[in-house]
Amino acid sequence: MDPIRRIVLSLTFLGLFVACSAAPTEPGVWERVNPGGGGAFHAVAAGPGGLVLVGSDLSGAYLSRDDGLSWQPIGSAQGLATTHVSGVGFDPLDPRILYLGTEDGLYRSADGGATFAPVLAGGYVTDVRFAPSDPDVGYLTHHPAYDVAGGTVYRSDDRGRSWRPLPAVGLPTGLHLLKLAVDPRDPERVFVLAGEGRFACGNAALFESADGGASWAQVGADLGQVADFALDPDDPDALYLTTYGDVWDPGYACVTDDPSGGYLYRGAADAAGWNFARVSDTLGPRNLLVLPGGGRVRVFDLDTKEFFATTDGGASWARLSGPDDWDPGWSGRGFAHGTGPGGDAKTLFQDPADPDRVFWVDWQFVWLSTDGGATVVPLHTEPAGTGWRSRGVDNIVPFELAFDVDGSHVYFGLGDLGCFASDDYGESFRPCNDPAHTGSWQGHGGNSLTLAADPMRPGVVWVSQAQELETRHTLLVSRDYAMSWTPANDGLPGSILSGLSVDPESPSDRRTLFVTAGGDVFRSRDDGASWTRVLACGGCRYTTARGALVFAGGEAGLWRSTRGGDAGSWERVGPPEFAGDGGGAFPDSGWSGIAAVRFDPSVPNRVYAAVFGPGRGLYRSDDGGVSWARVLPDDFLWDVAVDSRDAEVLYVASSSAFYSGGYDPASRGVLRSSDGGRTWQAFNEGLAWPFARRLAFDRTGRELWVASPGLGYARRELR
Repeated sequence: MDPIRRIVLSLTFLGLFVACSAAPTEPGVWERVNPGGGGAFHAVAAGPGGLVLVGSDLSGAYLSRDDGLSWQPIGSAQGLATTHVSGVGFDPLDPRILYLGTEDGLYRSADGGATFAPVLAGGYVTDVRFAPSDPDVGYLTHHPAYDVAGGTVYRSDDRGRSWRPLPAVGLPTGLHLLKLAVDPRDPERVFVLAGEGRFACGNAALFESADGGASWAQVGADLGQVADFALDPDDPDALYLTTYGDVWDPGYACVTDDPSGGYLYRGAADAAGWNFARVSDTLGPRNLLVLPGGGRVRVFDLDTKEFFATTDGGASWARLSGPDDWDPGWSGRGFAHGTGPGGDAKTLFQDPADPDRVFWVDWQFVWLSTDGGATVVPLHTEPAGTGWRSRGVDNIVPFELAFDVDGSHVYFGLGDLGCFASDDYGESFRPCNDPAHTGSWQGHGGNSLTLAADPMRPGVVWVSQAQELETRHTLLVSRDYAMSWTPANDGLPGSILSGLSVDPESPSDRRTLFVTAGGDVFRSRDDGASWTRVLACGGCRYTTARGALVFAGGEAGLWRSTRGGDAGSWERVGPPEFAGDGGGAFPDSGWSGIAAVRFDPSVPNRVYAAVFGPGRGLYRSDDGGVSWARVLPDDFLWDVAVDSRDAEVLYVASSSAFYSGGYDPASRGVLRSSDGGRTWQAFNEGLAWPFARRLAFDRTGRELWVASPGLGYARRELR
């Protein structure tokens, strides 16, 4: 079907519900501002009425109501209690019914994704499919835990409201189940593929049940490890499967990939079972995924990421396209297109309503082909302004943000995506990674744990760059709005850098800066040209300075200097709970300690400390950090921001998620107080998850920005 016609039908079908969901963001609601993409995306599926679902590992799921042109996240605001979505599915006829398989069981929506409720508690669900001929019948693949290859098939006979495990007769133990398919004519005939996923693996094999899952038989056992399978939509008695080339070695738990590759087979069923013929001889041995239908059979090469097609049963093959032919979005060719982390066979999803529409997810991005692989376009990002902007699929690990004094440029520091800059105040973004300091990313990604912009000089910004968070970090400086970089790390050790700060009262032509390196505090008095260690803290991750008063903190507690950070001038301050329960290379799960210290911009000697960990929260000092009182209890507090127009107006950032997802109901996102911290109200309208890591006012003070783990960055106009 023509894509425009599909969109029109989708909008007509969903009516005002879609029109309302697509309305412009109103003042007072968080609006996400990202480049798009992040990863990893574990599953994708298309349903009736132009609906598409994508499952992510950090931010729940994303739902599109217009064939992937725009997306909205699904999180705790819609009823989810876990950030990791490993399988997605639809009712074949009713677009109001959607399913999310998670690391905590199965969720069901009966209102088009507005709300979800659990219908199977516990376990790791990797796929869910319903019978096209009888939507009351559904199947899902269930595991005791995300990293356990002990798969079981479950069945529902009441349209997904309840589920029961099926007997495992003929289905071996120790399988990691990846993918299901139900015969479009017979709800009792179901296929399940096992193999290697992101966290667990086992025999890569295909199994069939002809009695609704009561018993199972292996299909194509003598052909080698099965990479993928598909029923031919033009002939359900025809089955295609592809192999990796080897026979499974039980002594090795995962796929034993034969470098000579595998083959494509076509099977025909008779009373004795399946008979297979190899149909890819002229294509040569390759590791392939299969997409039959529309009078063609297409295959996707897992290694080269190319599409091939045959129209004569495999006698001849034509290359359709490959990465060099496609729009890579903001990423570079050779870096943009990959395989799915949920298993090779879950990389591609063929729309059951149109075999030429192929959705594709990988470790960072979401793609679409509307012509069976001849062209591929990004669904996560689109061109805008001087770069790119998100379509709504993000799944990002945001660390820091900073505003340029010119009021137009914004800088982001992220995990995996590295450095991004906006030249038009968040309307579009461009990568600003330095290929010389991002290792194997070659500038198409990286890790930037900390950054800071000069408070007076336009275009001057510092950022840390690394290949991985645990590898060597380099501090760089730009004087042209993050277009080019120069190393600014003389005297810094080759360790993790975090907590970069600029003293706004230092001379503008030779700024004083502070940063932590390997947990110790270093100072520069020459714009970052050279550095000296001033505090052997051993567990400091954050710094802030204003003239003579400097603070540094982390799991080692809070330290203060009243002599501009001079060596020997530091003292530990604050109550015992300022010290954390443990340390780490960077703050993640299990870490506790000082997460941020902020000066009140209008009240002298007033300082706030955000302390992360059980029994901690927000603390205030009115005497420059000598004594402290807790203002707000919160176990997940990361940051605090004070409104420069009114010292009584405070905002805090709370998040149980940081680097690897995870939702705790005690995570509160953004809170606001209008009475100096005596009372607080939730400030999360527009956020699917109550996650907030960093807060920052723009240069006008009339807009607040947040770094939200998983969701990325968002901004909100203040009334």
